Amino acid sequence: MRLCYDIVLFDLDGTLFESGEGILNTVRETLARFRWPVPEPDQLRRFIGPANHYSYEFVAGMPHQLAQEAAAYHRAAYRDGGWRACRLYPGVRELLRELRAAGAKTAVASTKPRPALESMLNAFGLAPLFDAVAAGEADGTRGEKPYLIACALEGCGAQPCDRAVMVGDTRFDAAGARDSALPFIGVLYGYGTREEMAREGASAFAGSVEELRALLLREGEA
Repeated sequence: MRLCYDIVLFDLDGTLFESGEGILNTVRETLARFRWPVPEPDQLRRFIGPANHYSYEFVAGMPHQLAQEAAAYHRAAYRDGGWRACRLYPGVRELLRELRAAGAKTAVASTKPRPALESMLNAFGLAPLFDAVAAGEADGTRGEKPYLIACALEGCGAQPCDRAVMVGDTRFDAAGARDSALPFIGVLYGYGTREEMAREGASAFAGSVEELRALLLREGEA
């Protein structure tokens, strides 16, 4: 197989894992704890992707300080078990193995706090398939996508001439790639939309893991 990119960075939720159920269950628990109304389903879905404090403030409409407190509660509840309601998208494990066998370096760049992220990778045996993992801090800080992308590239020992790409499913991933001067592939099986990602500059999309594979690997000699 021939690599289209030397380094492949992946978002986690909606790209590697179908994790919406656990995230939204934790959101509902958190909103009930703070006696705050639950948004309509289409709005509730917007909690998947951004940093928690952003969603509680700008999706649920909480005042800034209350949103910070709700996000802290959410992170603790999710870390303590909410993350278990997730599954790996079919074909992801095989794709990661193929990329590495072809010589690619792979990394995760996700705003999800590191404790929950590492629990997910370890539970599914994926940790050995990544050269670097860039995640938000346990307290919800350092979750800006360009910062995480830079950390992931550094963890892969990237050089300016290396061919690298970001793969994700939301406008935040697309914007982070654009601001980091990286090409971006938007996956359409996750939680964002083609239109949202396109507005942030995305032009390459994959409707399935198999379509994603075709954009990352080509038949033939390396």
